[in-house]
Amino acid sequence: MLLACGGAAVALLADDRRLRYLAAAIALVAAPVLVAGDVWHSARFVDLRGHPAKLVAVAAIAAIAVGAAAVVFHRARWTFPVAVFALMPLRLPVHLGGQTSHLLIPLYVLIAAGIARGGYELVRARSHGTDRLPPERLTGGVGGWPAAVWLHRTLAATLVLYAIQTAYSADVSNAIENASFFLVPFAVMLVLLEEVPWTRELLGRVLIGVVAMGLLFAGVAFVEYAVRDLLLSRGDLLQSNQLHLYFRVNSLFYDPNVLGRYLALDLVALGAYLAWSRHTAWAIAAALASAIMLTALALSYSITSFVALIAGLLVVAALRWGVRWALAGGAAIVLCGVIFLAVSGTGHTDFSSEESFNTAGSGRVSLARGGIDLAGDRPIAGWGSGAFGAAFARHIQRARTTVSHSEPITVAAEQGAIGLIVYVALIVLALVVLLSGAGASAGTAAIAACFVTMVVHSLGYAAFTTDPATWALIGLGVAIRRRPAVSGDAARPVGVDAAAAAEPRPATV
Repeated sequence: MLLACGGAAVALLADDRRLRYLAAAIALVAAPVLVAGDVWHSARFVDLRGHPAKLVAVAAIAAIAVGAAAVVFHRARWTFPVAVFALMPLRLPVHLGGQTSHLLIPLYVLIAAGIARGGYELVRARSHGTDRLPPERLTGGVGGWPAAVWLHRTLAATLVLYAIQTAYSADVSNAIENASFFLVPFAVMLVLLEEVPWTRELLGRVLIGVVAMGLLFAGVAFVEYAVRDLLLSRGDLLQSNQLHLYFRVNSLFYDPNVLGRYLALDLVALGAYLAWSRHTAWAIAAALASAIMLTALALSYSITSFVALIAGLLVVAALRWGVRWALAGGAAIVLCGVIFLAVSGTGHTDFSSEESFNTAGSGRVSLARGGIDLAGDRPIAGWGSGAFGAAFARHIQRARTTVSHSEPITVAAEQGAIGLIVYVALIVLALVVLLSGAGASAGTAAIAACFVTMVVHSLGYAAFTTDPATWALIGLGVAIRRRPAVSGDAARPVGVDAAAAAEPRPATV
């Protein structure tokens, strides 16, 4: 765990390109080895080990995919960030030993290909007798901006602390999976995204890519709703759809709340674009796409996603028109909510007991209360990384869960006050960095507002540092505020004017 998480932490902090890529490569190799060691005797891995030809075929396919993607990224550098943001949420089912796991395989391939491309360029530069690459070919580091430096240190501390607290975890296997499948590769992804010389044109391509995927998710959701069946079935969701009058869709995800999260992020990004847009035709297209995705979000019945969407759009309004207009918009939303509750009769529901709240929240109240109790039992260091589910089942009640569905409660239960300090510091520093000068353009506003959307959504659904969107938004936000990679308007960081472009930090803090 220390080798995998420590390698990713060094990659986050290193200014030297060679050290950064070496540490990232070590982390990416250590992570799957760590998982293999943990599941070596499990039925799924025994099935794979029992068929060497299958194992070789899988390795060959993975190597070919990584190599092909690396070649494309080398020849057309803009394809890497666009592909990362567009394919970020996609999970592919992997069948082994009679069980199915859903992994972010497309994203893993892209990250490995990004490291392979960068390593090749370093070797090629060295073979030509120079240790330097043109700045537009490979940038990196966070310069002298204190907030960004401390943000990277906090991200590195998050990784190292997670590894250390695995030593006494009540569920080491879950901690290994979280580190290897999420924390380590996402940290490397952040490093790669920070090396991209971002421009307005590239940011526009990323927006088009994520909106296209959002429309795909929405289309699948409409089909599911029309035929009243789920493409990716899940037992509890199917049972819930049979019991309730409404039908929840999940599109290409196993959880409607994950669908809602990514649709909300797309809608906030489009909201920022519309707030700053001066092109009528593109604005109409963006509005139509927003309407389609908003309808799909409604069919997910994800209350957490709607709350997160509102929070993100209010941030956009505050950055574009001022805090007063955002507060006015928030008040209007509250008023509309009160009217809806009064007219629909929902407001007359009896929520006087904890059972009523728990039922309405799909059992999340009991999970949250149990998580608070667990945090109270071990307030300093918690039960260990990834241990929420095991500790909850042993000491609260027998239930299949891995999180409390509220990120701060999960962190408090697993990592105690030590982890909470790092968690709060991470959020505060990220907000300071991303909100600095965020009102300068649609791009900077969208990044800041989307990050707020992620924070709010994680309060009701968890998955903050274990979601790639968190790391990607931080990496993108830091990169576009750094000193421009090349001279000229095309390379100017998004939202920074010509005079401020010469500074290594935002013009407005």
